[in-house]
Amino acid sequence: MVNVPHVCTACYIYVVPDRDVSPHLVAPPRAMRVLELLGPSTGGIRAHVAELSRRLAARGWGVVVSGPTGVMDGVGEQDAVVAVPAGWNPVALRRSRAQLHVLLGAEPFDVLHAHGLKAALVALGVRPRPPLVLTVHNLVGGTAAGMKARVLGRIERSILRRSDHIVVISDEIARHLTGLVAPERQTFALPVSPRRSPDHPVAEVRAEHGVGGDSPLVVVVARHHPQKDLGMFLRAMVQVRAAVPGVRALMVGDGPERNSLEAECTRLGLVDVVSFAGFRPNPADEMQAADVVALSSRWEGSPLVVAECLALGRPLVTTAVGTVARHLVDGVSARIVPVGDHTAFAAALVELLDDPARAAAIGAAGQAVAASTFDPDRLVEAIEQVYCGVAAAAIAH
Repeated sequence: MVNVPHVCTACYIYVVPDRDVSPHLVAPPRAMRVLELLGPSTGGIRAHVAELSRRLAARGWGVVVSGPTGVMDGVGEQDAVVAVPAGWNPVALRRSRAQLHVLLGAEPFDVLHAHGLKAALVALGVRPRPPLVLTVHNLVGGTAAGMKARVLGRIERSILRRSDHIVVISDEIARHLTGLVAPERQTFALPVSPRRSPDHPVAEVRAEHGVGGDSPLVVVVARHHPQKDLGMFLRAMVQVRAAVPGVRALMVGDGPERNSLEAECTRLGLVDVVSFAGFRPNPADEMQAADVVALSSRWEGSPLVVAECLALGRPLVTTAVGTVARHLVDGVSARIVPVGDHTAFAAALVELLDDPARAAAIGAAGQAVAASTFDPDRLVEAIEQVYCGVAAAAIAH
């Protein structure tokens, strides 16, 4: 994935031959190289890694993408296998560390970028290794409770303290790092979202899913997982159906809750309203065909679907998760409701479905936010600065 050699000015070495000669700079003797390491992923993390890697390579970085077998299938290139486990099993961790040790020994890297806590835990167990940058995409608190949460919390804190630099993607994560990670070891940088565009006309997409051209359509693009609180979305749709004649909803995605969600849909009497589309090769098709795009999550870091929806100029109804409240204004660039409140969620959907002009204005304002806040070139430049900083610090020491 190497293009022209990247020259990182932060990593130049100052050389002073003697006192009477001015210091001069010696550039690194080779292209800067980064190893991107991620764990099992079926959603936004791997899409972010794929887009970040493509753009870094285009800017001259030597990039190697590694992770479990097939983790990048359908989204980007994978150059090496490091079987970062889905859990915390010590045997699986040792196996993945052995694979990473071989990979790091085969060629030099200036930076190792771990995406997620498990990938970082694997990296921290390998010596020698280049400086470790960790992007915290999610916190332990979002996935565990009770004793398990306390144990995993200790592991999480150890990982955060031992990593060389932390990339923060939401205010919630930044607050969590208070007292754990010094401010100079943190950088706020949103994930890089691919710039998707629809492949098919709206009428064709609607027809494929059995949705009439005049039917108000709500689209959700989300993994069918407890984090996404799609049960709340279904409860909201009961109220939306009562208020908006002919409304339809399309749920794009798949996951472990698919069967239970379909059963809940039947129990709520929504079979004629809600369709389960499963995995779609380009969800921009379905989002472009929507009158409103919805995100019902309980928690998020920086959901890529938000950036993709806004870039398409589609009006968004979302819960107040992750970076949403930081970058969007309720009633201006999106409709934002409290987490778990299906009545408020339904009311926001009805508001935009009943008022197409207002929905269009919110979509246009959201598109303007996407053009500035989620600009991929700026986001990649922020990561480049992190890489150059940790590489320069490693040279200095």
